[in-house]
Amino acid sequence: MAPYLHYSPSRDQKLDDTRADRSRVSASDPVGRFHVARQRGGKPIAVQAWRVTTENPAVADAVGGLYGGVPRMLDAGDEHVVEILTRRDHIPVLLDGRGAISLRMVMRGAGETFHVCDGTRLLEPVGARGSLCGCPASLADRKAAAQAGRGPTPEVRIGFRLADLPGLGAFDLVSTSWELAAELPALAAALDTAAVPVVGVLRYELVEFTTRSGIAASYRRPVVEIGRTQVLAQDAVRLAA
Repeated sequence: MAPYLHYSPSRDQKLDDTRADRSRVSASDPVGRFHVARQRGGKPIAVQAWRVTTENPAVADAVGGLYGGVPRMLDAGDEHVVEILTRRDHIPVLLDGRGAISLRMVMRGAGETFHVCDGTRLLEPVGARGSLCGCPASLADRKAAAQAGRGPTPEVRIGFRLADLPGLGAFDLVSTSWELAAELPALAAALDTAAVPVVGVLRYELVEFTTRSGIAASYRRPVVEIGRTQVLAQDAVRLAA
C-alpha cells in the first residue's frame, strides 16, 4: 500500500491564528471566528472539524453546547481568547446577501504587508490606492504568479450568523484558499438572487488526491453551500472586484 500523507493547509491558513481575534471596537463586529487549523510552533496544523475562537466566554459556552467541544483558554499574552474544537464539519449559517463576502489579494513578506488589491486596483498602500495593481486577469494566472513568489494570494472573508442560534451574533471566516476564491463570483451571484437572510451551510471539506509520484494525500478547505447545493465556478473566472 502506498504511504499516505496529510498536507497541512498552510495555503489556507496563513492568516488563521488567534491574533486575528484581538479586541474589536465595534458592536457590529464578529463575536467569534471559524478556522480550519490550529497554530503550533508558528505552523498551521489541520484539525478534524471546525475550530472556533472567541473572546467571549458566553459565546464559547454556547458554541460548545451546540456543536460539541470544551472551551479552552489559549495562552495569548494579554489577550483572552477561548478556543472550541467542535465535533461538526458542517454548520448551518445565515448570510446577509452579497455584503457577507469580500475578497482582497494580499502579498506579505518580512513581517509586513506591502501589496493589497481587489484584483484590478490597489487598496494599499494608501498613497497608491486606486492605481492599477498589475495582477493577471485570470485566477489561474494569479495563482501561478503567487506560487512563483511574484504575486499576492487571496484573502476571502465570509461573515455569517449561526442558523441554530442567530441571536448569538455574527461570526466570520478568513481563508486564503484558492478554491474558495474561485467559487466567490458564483457565490456572490447566488447571494444576489436569494432572499435575505440566505440560508447556507459552511462545510469543512476533506479533499483527497494522489500525487504524481503515486502517494495518496489530503487537505481540508472551507466550502460555502447555498440551499445545500454547492456553489462552484471555473478556476479561470475573473474574480469579483
